[in-house]
Amino acid sequence: MRTASVPLKSVALPTEHGGWGFTLEPLLLGLLLSPGLPTLGLFLLGLLGFLARHPLKLLYQDLRRGKRYPRTDLALKVAGVYLVLALLGFLLAAFTARGPFLLPLLLALPLGAYMAWADAQNRARELFPEIGAALFMAAFAPAGVLAGGLPQEVALGSFLALALRDVAALYYARTQVLRARGLKPKRHPALLALWGSALLAFLLAQGRLLPYPVFLALLLLALYGSLTLFRPPVPARVVGWTQMGFGLLVVLSAALGYTLQGLPTALLGVPALHRLLGFALVALAFLAGVYLLVKRKVPRFARALLGLYDLNALLGLLYLAFAGKVLPHPLLALFGVALLHALIKRPHPWPGIGFFLLGLLLLWH
Repeated sequence: MRTASVPLKSVALPTEHGGWGFTLEPLLLGLLLSPGLPTLGLFLLGLLGFLARHPLKLLYQDLRRGKRYPRTDLALKVAGVYLVLALLGFLLAAFTARGPFLLPLLLALPLGAYMAWADAQNRARELFPEIGAALFMAAFAPAGVLAGGLPQEVALGSFLALALRDVAALYYARTQVLRARGLKPKRHPALLALWGSALLAFLLAQGRLLPYPVFLALLLLALYGSLTLFRPPVPARVVGWTQMGFGLLVVLSAALGYTLQGLPTALLGVPALHRLLGFALVALAFLAGVYLLVKRKVPRFARALLGLYDLNALLGLLYLAFAGKVLPHPLLALFGVALLHALIKRPHPWPGIGFFLLGLLLLWH
């Protein structure tokens, strides 16, 4: 869809990629800890509010110049749709909430105002505005927890887990991006942020304010970050994807920790989902294997399909955590995915063989 030669995508979707992780992680954590209509409403409010920021910024810039471009009208329409849907999400949360969900958002409001001011001044990419934006979005996790009627201790823990991860990730990612541009930034701020977050997570876990799995996830992030900071720099997109992966790990670790403490989270459905997804992925593995053997090349969709098997392996690891004992089924899925990752990078016919072997392992378990 185009309006006066202005692509809809350029107006409707934000150009920065890091914001997606910092937006989706607290919304996902809220849904995992307290699944239901209140957190669904907050998910819509947070996501659509994030999406509305880009067209509103374009609209502000055009009006500030005193000019009206073709994109101006499109930005007004897109922002209006986003804001109406975000309002519906807020109303859904407000009418179904079982606790004071507005309290964390009101406490974080000054951070949101600071973020908006920095955005209007074209300073949103600086370190402290980015930290402020990430912490403001992190408040959606405790809002979801309280909306579901869960204890305040869980709400505080959900925020602390994300806040520690956000600060560590932003210092680390900024250093790595600067190194990728050929600069030589100081490494010690990133190292202090990484290890300081892990240490604080350990102390908070000792004080029962955080689940121990969050500490383990942040410790893994600190170890990985310390290693890569002294290795050759990688492209910014690689930094972004790895940080989104660690963000998901922290979210799942927090949800897992509270589930093991007896909280009825959405993760209780993981074993059933792992088995159900496994059946579907068996058929896809054999079909993909045949396709790759015939086509003799690995198209983009096959690499995207690999993400589903990564998800299945992750669900299998969570399955192991709930089982409390070593089971062969998730381990076979994990081994098959690791084997496929190795073979898909090799020339024909190994990618197709890799999918066949993965299918056999999944069928076996």
